[in-house]
Amino acid sequence: MPKDLRSYLAELEAAGELLRIKREVDPKTNLAGLAYQAGNRLGKATFFENLVGYPGWQAVSYICAHRRRLAIAIGAEPQDFIPKTSRFLEQGMTPCRMVDTGPVKEVIQVGDQVDLGQLPIHIMSVLDAGPYIGSGMGIVKDPDTGIRNVALHRHQLEGRNKLGMLIHPGRHTDMIKDKYEARGQDTPIAIAIGHHGAYYIGACWTTSFGVDEYEITGTILGEPVEMVKCETIDLEAPAHAEIVIEGVIPAGVLEEEGPFAEHTGYARAGSGRNPIVKVTAITRRHNAIYYALQGGRPIAASQVLDGMPMEVVLYNRIKDVGGYVDVKDIVALPYAGGSHIIVVQMTPHEEGQVKDVLMATLSSPYIHPKIAIAVDDDVDPHDPTEIFWSISTRVNPARDVFIVPGTRGHHLDPSGELVTPPGAHPQVRVNSKMGIDATKPPTRTPDARDYFTRSWAKGFDEVDLDDYL
Repeated sequence: MPKDLRSYLAELEAAGELLRIKREVDPKTNLAGLAYQAGNRLGKATFFENLVGYPGWQAVSYICAHRRRLAIAIGAEPQDFIPKTSRFLEQGMTPCRMVDTGPVKEVIQVGDQVDLGQLPIHIMSVLDAGPYIGSGMGIVKDPDTGIRNVALHRHQLEGRNKLGMLIHPGRHTDMIKDKYEARGQDTPIAIAIGHHGAYYIGACWTTSFGVDEYEITGTILGEPVEMVKCETIDLEAPAHAEIVIEGVIPAGVLEEEGPFAEHTGYARAGSGRNPIVKVTAITRRHNAIYYALQGGRPIAASQVLDGMPMEVVLYNRIKDVGGYVDVKDIVALPYAGGSHIIVVQMTPHEEGQVKDVLMATLSSPYIHPKIAIAVDDDVDPHDPTEIFWSISTRVNPARDVFIVPGTRGHHLDPSGELVTPPGAHPQVRVNSKMGIDATKPPTRTPDARDYFTRSWAKGFDEVDLDDYL
């Protein structure tokens, strides 16, 4: 049986990562708050078994919002996520497999039967304009090559058959939409909601234009992604998804969308005149489970999903800078507002090597990172207290910090200068980038490096407190 959301939930529950909530929960008033507390205070994903106003429906949240849970999705330990995923990608892509039908076709609604209000789309933030879908994997197809592209977008509920949409400017979905609009055509789109964690890892992967992210998913899963034909548009969608929304992005149509609290924790960025989706069909399982992906901060699923593929891509990018870099780990800090701060753990061997690594990190395929911090091999890059300790004791700002002005900024980062008119689509921001070298001197100078050796409590590594309690 192909891996799907249900098999993934079983894996999470077996690992103690899933919290079941049996009491009534309202998607419009308190589902977000409960998911947020479970995810950020208890470190758990949530399964809501009883939704007010939506009899028969269930929902899950925070299923992809931690390194542990995404490691489970690929069958790895958290510390092995980066090297194991890198080895997966070395195997190449796994072509998708077309099938005649699948569970997502158990209920088919087209035309006047379409009613998005039947889905338990939840309100994520007190500042949001209304209910939002955050878990929709948007599938479009290049009209020139026929190759699919998959990406996560936010979708505002705006009517029975209408969604608002924010498309990241200059990215692959935007490029494909521009091709259709140049032909005077609407852009077909299928929005798949609810699947195995590996599908979301693949959807968030930044690759060269013209790569089908579901072929990445297939390689990660070790099995081809099974696809079915859509009912009303010339596209394919995952056969084992929970829900698929079919529709078109009307050419040249922009309407007010937002505000919506993004990964930065702010709600105004990105709001304005954005594209819409005219929905033509909804297909789903009989007992579909809605994936109520929770946005905002300090940690949201979107941040972790953006960050962990980014870590793998950056690892592969910088490990060969200058011939070889002794990289130990890379962390896109999920609590820092959406992968805007990248921490590289490494052992520097020569002078200048750290700055080369920082520049490579900041000039990657991603526009998210604006601050890159290099720490040494004795600093835990996942621990903010360790990172700040390293900065405070190993950084001479005049020597170890550099700033590059006038760089492209992420369009949802309000600290950047908005150079397009407010509310325009797409929004363009200019920002700056900063590198911080918080490492010890390189191994080539052992005496200078030894000066920064950490002092630990006597017996720290030789005793276990639990043995004395």
